[in-house]
Amino acid sequence: MSFMRLQIKFKRRRGVVEVDVVEKSVVVLDCTIIESCSRYYGKCVPYCELIVAAKDYAFKRRKPKAEVVEIESARQTD
Repeated sequence: MSFMRLQIKFKRRRGVVEVDVVEKSVVVLDCTIIESCSRYYGKCVPYCELIVAAKDYAFKRRKPKAEVVEIESARQTD
């Protein structure tokens, strides 16, 4: 399992996400509006701009529309 922990900053929104590069999954660890998303949707939605920016950066799909800083990157082998 290899993962990246990313800090993503938009103008009015910021968050920390963890991306599993092998499984191609994203988990939002912290977000400035996570309470409102949880209230309306019950969880983070896959089209959230934080998740999209994290996937763009981690999988090198295109240039992210946000400022992305890699906090931690680790590789663990089984």
